[in-house]
Amino acid sequence: MKVVKDKVVFGHMHEDFSLELSLVNRLPTKRSLVIASGGDLTLALAGAKMEVIAVDSNAAQIDLVRLKMTCPPDLQELCFCGKVDRLLKNGGWFLRWLLDWPRLKPDRCRVFLTDTLEKILPHLVAIVHGNQAAERLSRKSIRLIRHRLELAMKQPEAATNPLLQVLLGNRFGSDAPAVWIEEGIEKWRNETARISLHVADFAQFLRDSETDSLGLISVSNLPDVMNEDAWDRLVVDAARALMPGGYFIVRSMLLEELKSANYGSFHTEANPVCDTSPLCPVVWIGQRI
Repeated sequence: MKVVKDKVVFGHMHEDFSLELSLVNRLPTKRSLVIASGGDLTLALAGAKMEVIAVDSNAAQIDLVRLKMTCPPDLQELCFCGKVDRLLKNGGWFLRWLLDWPRLKPDRCRVFLTDTLEKILPHLVAIVHGNQAAERLSRKSIRLIRHRLELAMKQPEAATNPLLQVLLGNRFGSDAPAVWIEEGIEKWRNETARISLHVADFAQFLRDSETDSLGLISVSNLPDVMNEDAWDRLVVDAARALMPGGYFIVRSMLLEELKSANYGSFHTEANPVCDTSPLCPVVWIGQRI
């Protein structure tokens, strides 16, 4: 099987999935629904003995995950085959320069930085998440993205944070994400039968899921491309599909918090683990009541 690289958006998942792994033993059922993306979360959960339903509307992402499940010799290279990965590899140096520049001339450079990001980011977001997400990229979202990046770069462990390093064009840095090192691979290598892959719209797939059939739902960036009504409907569908005690994990690049009129079926929790995701951290954790 070959991956059509010009159709793969994410070679790997650019988020820290340690939260999902920390919840595995607390779930009412070991059945999860996730976005396939580059397969990192899918394979990590399978390695933790979870049954994983991985859904993606992009067939190329599903093909990539299916290929990775065979653990080919070029597995590490496949982690950088997506459009986003190539973009970060080529443009990371410029991002580092933009974030360092305000320290030289604070007033003028901050204005330049914000103006530059305001012009560049909509194009980058459109490449990654489509035009709908780009249209929702407000000046507030731009400031949020800049703040998250600056904060991540100032952390003591920044030089060894693989998610930050890949964002800055340094591949995985000195430490590859756990799922791609040999110890991590050994955990999921013989567990791929636990994975079910589907090319489908995530919201529709969730809507069609059986009631009380899931212990975990994890999504990244869906709120960034949904209007309020669509997000409210997704929350309702998640509450119906989750068993009591199950978790709904949401990450977002453009939003700092999520609101919905339909959170009544959930108990909102704080994140109990450190999230090292530079741009797309967990913004909401809901436990089904």
